[in-house]
Amino acid sequence: MTNCMKSKSKSISVLIPDGESSFLQIVVNCLSLVKNIKIFVISSNKSDFMKYSFFVEEYIFFTDSSDEEWLNRINHEVEKNNIDIIIPIFQNGFKRIIKHQKLLKNKDKLCVLPALSDFNTANDKGLLYYHMKANSIPCPNSQVVKQNKLPNFSEIEYPVIVKPVENLGDGRGIQLFQDGEGLKNYYNCSKPAGKTIIQEFIRGYDIGCNVLCLNGDILTYTIQKGNLFSNKKFSAQIGLDIVEEDLIIDATRKLMKSINWSGIANIDLMFDEKDSKFKILEINPRFWMTTEASALAGINFPYLYCLTSLKIEFENPKVKFISFLTLHGLLKKIKNNPLFVFNINYIMNNTAFRFVLKDPIANFYKLICYRLLKYCKNYFKDSNQNKRVK
Repeated sequence: MTNCMKSKSKSISVLIPDGESSFLQIVVNCLSLVKNIKIFVISSNKSDFMKYSFFVEEYIFFTDSSDEEWLNRINHEVEKNNIDIIIPIFQNGFKRIIKHQKLLKNKDKLCVLPALSDFNTANDKGLLYYHMKANSIPCPNSQVVKQNKLPNFSEIEYPVIVKPVENLGDGRGIQLFQDGEGLKNYYNCSKPAGKTIIQEFIRGYDIGCNVLCLNGDILTYTIQKGNLFSNKKFSAQIGLDIVEEDLIIDATRKLMKSINWSGIANIDLMFDEKDSKFKILEINPRFWMTTEASALAGINFPYLYCLTSLKIEFENPKVKFISFLTLHGLLKKIKNNPLFVFNINYIMNNTAFRFVLKDPIANFYKLICYRLLKYCKNYFKDSNQNKRVK
């Protein structure tokens, strides 16, 4: 693959149709590392700070009441702005556009995507578990529980983790149970709103594999191992190392081939200390919180996704085995070691702070909105408490 230089002489116009996702800034940051990229965003969030971004050519506020209205607006913006490629960024956007892509006037401008049945398998932890068991892909022993049904408690070995089958993001909805009493109370009293999966609790460490695929073949990938986490249980890594591990990519290749995947995905795995195996927990069929880390390590997934979808060949970039900190991770690092603030070279090259400096106005609005929202919440909370005291 040798034609990646051709893309640099021509501007590429990218339309992100689900810009209300919190992943918008992450994807825009990655694309900002490449010259001659024009980014257009459709979003149902009128006040998003990203409309002030230097790197967003046009921010289109649009609220739709149906999938047909949404696709019609995409068609309009594609023609109006001469869009080259349409790329969703979050699983809801991916699912909608896969399901209704026949309504697109220019389907050749749509990014490469999996079939709807394969997307549903990846996006539903229950369907994925059955698929992996059927294809002898290593995964935790699990039990899928339908809504308003009880699990088979007699078959469960503790401790276990309970998750919604559909990913809510940032560890939301995930709970750990050490014994049967707590699990029975959860299902009898809480009554989860939807299907859940009960997974055996694996003692070991978690690791992630990020991929770009075409027809089941992995075109490029990165593997990341967390080295810093927030205080919230089961939340995403805020510090990581880019690493290499043959056993992980072997298992991931088998999985992505088995579902004939096309597009990007983030695969969560655990190393099981009990049998010294990497086991696949889930697939996130979308961009991920640390996509910027891969870009700084040389694998710019949003950009390479554009090239793949446009059938522009590229040489597989060489991965740099770096460490990376999100903004949250950087603040935690400085809090634990205030002298770390003087490590300027690392901060500018291995953290998300470099993107803050590149896009100051959007980040200024982000900071102001965050502070204002926090102030309002605290103000009304204090007011309500004072009323109750009186």
